[in-house]
Amino acid sequence: MHQGFEKDYRYLLSHIIPSNLLSSKRVEKIRAALEEGDRLSLIREAYLSIQELVAKGYMKRERLDRNGDTVSISYSRIDRNEEITLVMGSGEWNRITGGERRSGILSSVLAGIISSLSLNDTPRTISDRIEEILSLSGKVYPGSTAKLIILRDVEMADSVANENIKVLSWDELSANKAYRSALTSGMSHSFMRFKEYSSGVTVFPMEEQMKSLLLIPLVTKGIKWGLVEIHLPTEKPPEMEIFYNYRIVAQGILRLLENNATLEKMVAIDRLTQIYNRNHYEQQLPLEIERANRNKMRLAFLMIDIDDFKSINDTFGHDIGDQVLRDVAQEIKNHLRKIDYLFRFGGEEFVALLPGAEKESAMRTAERIRDVVARTVKAADSRYITISIGGSIYPDDAKDEEELFRRADRALYRAKGEGKNRVIFYEEE
Repeated sequence: MHQGFEKDYRYLLSHIIPSNLLSSKRVEKIRAALEEGDRLSLIREAYLSIQELVAKGYMKRERLDRNGDTVSISYSRIDRNEEITLVMGSGEWNRITGGERRSGILSSVLAGIISSLSLNDTPRTISDRIEEILSLSGKVYPGSTAKLIILRDVEMADSVANENIKVLSWDELSANKAYRSALTSGMSHSFMRFKEYSSGVTVFPMEEQMKSLLLIPLVTKGIKWGLVEIHLPTEKPPEMEIFYNYRIVAQGILRLLENNATLEKMVAIDRLTQIYNRNHYEQQLPLEIERANRNKMRLAFLMIDIDDFKSINDTFGHDIGDQVLRDVAQEIKNHLRKIDYLFRFGGEEFVALLPGAEKESAMRTAERIRDVVARTVKAADSRYITISIGGSIYPDDAKDEEELFRRADRALYRAKGEGKNRVIFYEEE
């Protein structure tokens, strides 16, 4: 809408904004603004009408731009390729958005929680931070409670589960129609009344005093993190300002999860090879053992060592040795599944974890990795690099992580002793 022409706002209010989707109160306000003809009233009603459509999930706000004394706010329709941009002076913007400033206290609280995140935080600390943000729900609407559903493949998801935070696989989440729709429909939120469902609408207990729930998807840059689930003691959909404060709560959790993932990567990645380091191995292996027990599945453990690596460093220098480490790590990673883990254990040694892999498939994977390294990775004099691999399977070969490691290490020792450049899995002697 061009800033200089009230008729643009008149046309927007009378012909473009779908009045049948607006509340009766908002329709009355629009009618009054059209009769009065006051420019500020027209701008205010255009803004509030679109905000109401955003709150109801029919539109979403794309961006807000400031250019000198001009403010532009752009919105798009969820169901079609259509965009509306409101243009106004900064003074007009400040006069019609007084309600938005009231969310500043909530935003500052979230900023404090998120900014205090540090490299030394434990999963327990992260869980406490999430709980702090969820507890802000009661400040938005008295009596409401907030829950969080995290997808299982999100970093540290299993470590933070508690009564208010559930961890679901994609299959588990998809089995719930309400969750699947909220996370895949592209809508900004979903609202539903408990009385319309006998059960199954939520994985959390349906408290007697709660009448409805609001589902807000956590999606950014194509990544689905999960859902924030608000339980409300009312059957009425939230007012616009309340809904926006819940969006702030959801955005706070999303920021915390993103920041934590960044910090996790900083402390978990080996700088030279850009794969996971030993520190992350020590955190991940117990989780994979626990997951194998919970899902009654196997876990393959591969210990991988570059043959004669010391001679490569001694002959060509550490720069060439470092490049060999990078090349070997990349080739191994390229031939693992997305659900597998690869760690630089130390020096020229690597460990791979293959969740759910039976012995035969793990042996095929190990042999494929050995073969591709032997055919593609070279040192400076065109000498081909080889690796030896020792493997063991949980729980077939070992009852705990320490025994799993020892038996893969024993198999690797045999592979080295029998001529290197080979794969040997642990067998009972």
